[in-house]
Amino acid sequence: MRERFISRRDVLSLALAAAGTLVRPVRAAGLVTAAGQSGTGSGVGRSRLIIRNARPLDAESPIDALRTFETSNDLFFIRSHHSVLPEISTPWTLTIDGEVAHPVTFRLEDLRRMPAEHRSATIECAGNGRGGLELPTTSGVQWGLGAVSTATWTGVSLAGLLERAGVQASALHFWMEAADRSPLPAAPTFLRSIPRETALGEALVAYEMNGQPLPLLHGGPLRLIVPRWYGMASTKWLTHVHARTAQSDNHFMARGYRYADGSPVDLMRVKSIITAPRDGERVDVGTVRVTGVAWTGLGTVAKVEISSDEGRTWQQARFTTEPRPGAWRLWEADATVLSAGEQGVRARATDTDGHTQPEHAAPNPGGYGNNSIHQVRVNARWRSGAGAPYRRTGRDRSGASRSALRRLSDRRCRRDGRSGSGVDGRRPPRRGRRDRRAARRSREGAGY
Repeated sequence: MRERFISRRDVLSLALAAAGTLVRPVRAAGLVTAAGQSGTGSGVGRSRLIIRNARPLDAESPIDALRTFETSNDLFFIRSHHSVLPEISTPWTLTIDGEVAHPVTFRLEDLRRMPAEHRSATIECAGNGRGGLELPTTSGVQWGLGAVSTATWTGVSLAGLLERAGVQASALHFWMEAADRSPLPAAPTFLRSIPRETALGEALVAYEMNGQPLPLLHGGPLRLIVPRWYGMASTKWLTHVHARTAQSDNHFMARGYRYADGSPVDLMRVKSIITAPRDGERVDVGTVRVTGVAWTGLGTVAKVEISSDEGRTWQQARFTTEPRPGAWRLWEADATVLSAGEQGVRARATDTDGHTQPEHAAPNPGGYGNNSIHQVRVNARWRSGAGAPYRRTGRDRSGASRSALRRLSDRRCRRDGRSGSGVDGRRPPRRGRRDRRAARRSREGAGY
């Protein structure tokens, strides 16, 4: 698949919309620049987002951009449902109505004057990894593994806004309406709802992303953030919250985002991906540092394990960040690669609720929730200068000393009931220089 890229300048310039500036409707496809058409190709003048769809714009983060806790705004993955971006009006407003005591409308500047909350949350597209599932047909975006990113979001809690509107006990679901619309009249609008306990819990109405005004491509100037849920619940370009007695009957709730058994796609499944080494990367035989990220929608990630022998044995990784509900954890481990050639390294995560990544996730028609164990294939080679003769280095190709190898051989011999490096596993006494000379004279006298 040929990868295409979006201009870094275009991504950053669209952040002006978050300040409340009037922006005319824009086609997301117009932001796409084909690989190799934007200068040197060094990545300085363009973003490294990988374009999976041009209209509507869907672009995933390169795996090496996921090696830090926060993903930079210009490398944060992009998911769009419509090809035309919404018109950003001035002032931007958010209205709460329905099952409330009194409908209220907030301007963006009103929200900015309220006490701010900061929340780190990992957003994953429900179809992340769809390209790795064996599906006969699917209309979904063929994502790799980069439709996931983490940011620190700044805004106000949805619960606080609902309290100001006097939310009623009859309000059991909250419908989120956005400003984006399809250019095709027959196409359904994208509208999602979340249950009461979620709305009054962690949900955040955000206007900043990683300390910057929320970029247009990421839902600016105002979007909903629902930690622990797949990304379709975090509505972009939020304009209305409708308090209702029942769940939304919108197409994207009633029919879309369903697993094979009909259950809804909601909380993220436990998952881990390897961010280094990259697939196909060259490594040295011996110890290889492996890094990655892991997240879950239930509790927090309790452990990550790696295997470098096709899953026969597993070793536990070390976390390098603290657990935070709704946000991923960074981890690292030292894998042992014993021989040259193509080798596999895989990782799996387990959360505090006891869920562990499966070897292969069960496929479903929509290709949702693929949390199969991630594996990278690396090309191992002997280190430069390795393999010098024993008489010079006293070590074998892997760098292990002859004495260590001899001890390992003796242990294996004793285990198998065979002789080791000497009689009964004992090393024979070393002959001195005089003994070697006498042996040589004896061989010469015998006609050797």
